[in-house]
Order: sequence, then C-alpha cells, then structure tokens
Amino acid sequence: MNLQGDFEGLTLASILQLLCNDQKTGVLTVTCDDEQSRVFFEQGTIVYASASLKEARLGYLMRSDGVISAEQLQRCLSLAKEEKLHLGKILVEKGYISLDTLKKYNTKQVEAILYNLLFWKKGRFEYKDATLNLKGMIVTQLNPMKLILEASRRIDELSVLQKFIPSDKIVFKMSGKVQSKEEIKLNANEWRILSLIDGTRSVRQVINESGYDEFAVFKIFFSVISSGLIEQKDEIMLDDQNNQNDYSAILTVFSDIFVSIKNFISDELGDRTHSLFEESKLGLSIEYKQILAGYHPDNHKIANLQSISGAIGQMEFIEEPKMILICGFTEYCMLVLKNVGEILGSQPLMTILEGIEKVLEYVKKYQAGSKEKSKIVNDMKAMIDNIQSEFKTGKKSKGGILKLFSK
Repeated sequence: MNLQGDFEGLTLASILQLLCNDQKTGVLTVTCDDEQSRVFFEQGTIVYASASLKEARLGYLMRSDGVISAEQLQRCLSLAKEEKLHLGKILVEKGYISLDTLKKYNTKQVEAILYNLLFWKKGRFEYKDATLNLKGMIVTQLNPMKLILEASRRIDELSVLQKFIPSDKIVFKMSGKVQSKEEIKLNANEWRILSLIDGTRSVRQVINESGYDEFAVFKIFFSVISSGLIEQKDEIMLDDQNNQNDYSAILTVFSDIFVSIKNFISDELGDRTHSLFEESKLGLSIEYKQILAGYHPDNHKIANLQSISGAIGQMEFIEEPKMILICGFTEYCMLVLKNVGEILGSQPLMTILEGIEKVLEYVKKYQAGSKEKSKIVNDMKAMIDNIQSEFKTGKKSKGGILKLFSK
C-alpha cells in the first residue's frame, strides 16, 4: 500500500493510527520545510525512526545528558563513517556505554522524533510498504496509540505554556534577582537550559542547542521564569528614525552589557560589586560624569532613563546627544573592566569580554543598520581590543584609550 499527501493538525496522528491498526510493515516519510523524519513499522509496531535534525540523533542525546563526552562522540562518529557501522555499535565496542544504555537511548531517540513530528502543524507525508532489513539494528517496540495519547497531552500542556512564551523567537536573559548561585536549586536539565540563556539566544536556538525536545524546554523555561531567574529581554530598535531624545535603545544595550559583567563578578566580590560600579565613575570625563551620575545597573531601567534624559536636557549646546551618550557609556565600561581586571586578574576579565562580545554580536545581527548601531559596535570592539592588549601584555596603550572614541 502507498499513501501520500499533505497533512494539518492531528491528521498525522490519524495516519499513525491507521498504519498501526492495519499492522503495516514499511516506511513513513514526513517532511516539513527543511526537516525530514522517517518512521519504520513492523506489523503495526514502530521499531525505528530517524530525523534530519541533529538534536534528534542518538549521539547528541547522549552527549547532552553527559553519558558521553564531546570528544568521545566525535571520535566514534569518525569511526562509524569510516567503517560504515552504526554509531551505537561503535560506542558499545569502545566501552563508552553499555548495551542496556544503548537500548534506552535508542528508544528515547525514537520517542523524541515522534513527539516532534506530532507537534508539526502541517507538512507532507508518504508511506510505502517495504520489507525491513533489521539485522544488526537495535529496534524498539513502541505502540503508536500510546505515543499519540502522550503527544496529545503534551500539545494541550504546551498550549498553556505558550501563553507565557508566545513565540520561540523571544530572547530571555538572566534577571539578576538571585544574588548567589547557592540560592538556586535546579536539576541537571534545568541547569543545562539555564546555561544557554545569555540574552542573545532565542528560545528556538536554546531548543536546538540543548538537545532536548521542545516540550521539555518550554516546561523548563516556564519553571525558571516563574522562579524569577530569567526575564524577557527588552526589544530594542537602533535606527535613525527614532526620536533624537529617546535614549532607551542605547540604554538597553549597555544595561545588558553591565548586567553581564555584574552577574559574573557578583560571586567573587559580593557587596563590593555595587560600589565598584560607583567608584568607576570617578575616572569619567566631566561631561560623561554628569550624564551618568544617576545611572547604576541595579537601578530600574525607568529610573536610569529619567536620570540620563534629565542630565542631557540640562546640558547646553550638545550636538548629537546619542553619540555623546554612547561615548560616555563606552568610557564607563572601560573603567569598570579595568577595575575588574585589577581586582580579579586577566583570565576572569577575558571571560567577561567574551560575554560582552556575545551581546554585541546580537546587536550586530538583529538590529537594522544605523549610526547608533555602528558606533556602539565599533567603539566597544575597539575598547575590547585595547583592554585585551593591555591585560595580556601588562602594558598601557600609548595615548590612552579615550583617543579611540570620536564624538
């Protein structure tokens, strides 16, 4: 028997049910955009499944759970390709996993693929009767009806979760409300997801990079949102059409940068963290000191915006105030980083700079071209290069860093 056509909604579940009830033996191929999955039936029972996405692959699932290391996975993938053998067999032969572990993760892989399939709202399917060659394969024995019922439950629960996370394009960041990592009590899966939430990755990117299925990631997102650990990142629009006196987009970018610094150093410096940001203002040029006098990363964004807007409004004869503000924030960031480097040393400082570069990459990738965007990215990258050079060599740059920034 051959079946093919388009599907929407629960039609795919009906197809699985039909193949189960008719005790079919063959292969069901399902495509949606660039994704493709294949489900193998043996007398109405699902015995295997494969998918094009890497997060559904056997080795990726094991690596995500810490069963094997990235090095072990890469080594076995190369051997499997050279010897044209199944990855699972190589992993068992090398002693990296047991046969029972392989069977467990093989079933987990098939379930992940099928749950992902049943989340698809539309696509194309084709089923063909075929004699399966299962020799040497680790097969599963999954009842499609049981999977369909569980998938339906997950879909209903996911619809509730999506009210809190309406789009997988949303970007979340750490809220900064938890003062110490010792206060956070999470399981291994939650820590894995939390480690990927950095203010630059979208929910979809976190799903793809975590190796976990969509339902599991949405549940973890809901959990850490409810705990106050993360919050949605403010949408920013750096463009030349904005009001010349609206500094909110610039403030959002630099606040993300300062919060990333603060989150890194708070465990080491404790209460000293707050005063470090205040003390760093002492080295600012006079006009920047006036503009940023009331700014602090711990303040609410509205309070910071009002303080900056008020300070700039009181200054006379300022051309292009946004450019001046970017210069001020960049100089302030430089002074904070230098103080951090003096206290914690060069290695922690280099890690902090990597975090800042991620924020800048997000701005560069997702913001439309504008003078504001170009100045923030270029000035901050110049500042980072200077800091790296100074703390790696231990030498001060000639002429000082302020010459790097034009108003």
